[in-house]
Amino acid sequence: MNTNSNSFYLFRTNVQTTRSIKKLTPYLNSIVQSGKWSFDLEDRDNVLCLTCDKNTKLKVKQLLQRKGFVIEELHYLTDE
Repeated sequence: MNTNSNSFYLFRTNVQTTRSIKKLTPYLNSIVQSGKWSFDLEDRDNVLCLTCDKNTKLKVKQLLQRKGFVIEELHYLTDE
């Protein structure tokens, strides 16, 4: 199994402001690099959408936790 392939992940967070996102941006850009990330603050779960490999996903989770944020992966069903 190739762990370097990109997958799509959703996370519930307690990131609530654009100010918090601006503070996280340089760190997320550095970690995610060729992947993609975005927050949806209009969603009640303040969702973080992440397209990256599994190792990067773990690093992003650790980053948010170190910065004092709550982050919980949301599992969803996909059509196969």
